[in-house]
Amino acid sequence: MTTAIPITVLSQLYYPELISTGQIMTELCEDLAKKGCQVSVICAPPTLVDQKSQISKTMVVNNVSIQRVWSTRFPKLSFYGKLINHLSFFIAIFFNLVLSRQKSIRIVFTNPPFLAIIPALLRFFGGSPFIYTIYDVYPDTANHLGVISAKNPVTWIWRKLNQFVYSQASYIVVIGRCMEGVIKKELSITQQNKLRRIHIFNDEKQLIKSIPNLKKNPLIERWNLKDKFVISYSGNMGRFHDMETIMSVVELLQTYEDIVFLFIGEGYKKKQIMKFAAEKNLKNCQFHGYVDREELGASLSLAQIGLVSLLKNQVGLSVPSKAMGLMAAGVPIVGILPKQSEIALIINEEACGYVCDNGAVADVKKSLLALYNDAKLQQEMSERGRKAVCEKYSLDVAANAYKDLINSIV
Repeated sequence: MTTAIPITVLSQLYYPELISTGQIMTELCEDLAKKGCQVSVICAPPTLVDQKSQISKTMVVNNVSIQRVWSTRFPKLSFYGKLINHLSFFIAIFFNLVLSRQKSIRIVFTNPPFLAIIPALLRFFGGSPFIYTIYDVYPDTANHLGVISAKNPVTWIWRKLNQFVYSQASYIVVIGRCMEGVIKKELSITQQNKLRRIHIFNDEKQLIKSIPNLKKNPLIERWNLKDKFVISYSGNMGRFHDMETIMSVVELLQTYEDIVFLFIGEGYKKKQIMKFAAEKNLKNCQFHGYVDREELGASLSLAQIGLVSLLKNQVGLSVPSKAMGLMAAGVPIVGILPKQSEIALIINEEACGYVCDNGAVADVKKSLLALYNDAKLQQEMSERGRKAVCEKYSLDVAANAYKDLINSIV
């Protein structure tokens, strides 16, 4: 009998966290457990559930052992609250790993962005090997958004720490071609041999299974969407998403009485776009919080069109994972992002939607109306998108890629 490979995943966000990152982590770990790995997760208490609820510190869900370390639970929409959450989790993880005697391969994500410093430091002193997966590139993201100046000493220190992490990691995983290009420039020739690309993914089988018949979708009645043409934006409305272009298009299309723009999720810019909608008296949009994991299929499949966006200065620094969920749900995508970004490449390669430049309001409107007026085109793009997820961007493909890396370390 083969002994299961012990893996410890370090991620601030995990089940029952509603943010997409938490759901992605959960799907990956549960599938690795199905594939014969002995998976343990060290995470923080969730921040987007009832703050008063007591979440068990230890539990086993779908054969994954979950250990929650103490950390603060300030609202993530507050910059300082989010920073304190990151720092408290970082400190808790440090003591947990230092005191732990468990030998396992560790997988660490940029969640929080400086978390990998801990396994790198322990590896330097002879500790467990680790795989470093980059979902967001820091400090570049913070620099380009103006959160931290590129000349700030913190930026210099952060880059030096990144170099240390790269030197200690067994593998460095990125989630897109544009990101691969950015990170490759930061690596020495030797370190470039560690670089691997594992695409963002979606648990398409579970999502498709959870999609209700259109007539039985409970969200249609709950959100009063009967006989409406739904254009949705589902997920994080963060600093690096182009919500401004989207809202300009919402204003232009307010004369179409059957079109509803549905915004599902949270994020730094949500209050801004809600304020814009109120000031412009826009009646063609709705705003909702994240839905439970069990209702994700119902939520995504509501739409005839899904929106994905990314600011121009974030190419290679972030890859919007929401695109995979939309494709799995059979929803054509209109992407408002640079053409060299990973999601734009996928949309064009798979012919499952349209790509429009940031700020190109007229082009976005034209793309939306092209799908609005052509049900056959919607169906064709729907089928191509779902086929691409099942064949190229599935959870199974990603989990197998991680397991191959793990096996090569053992």
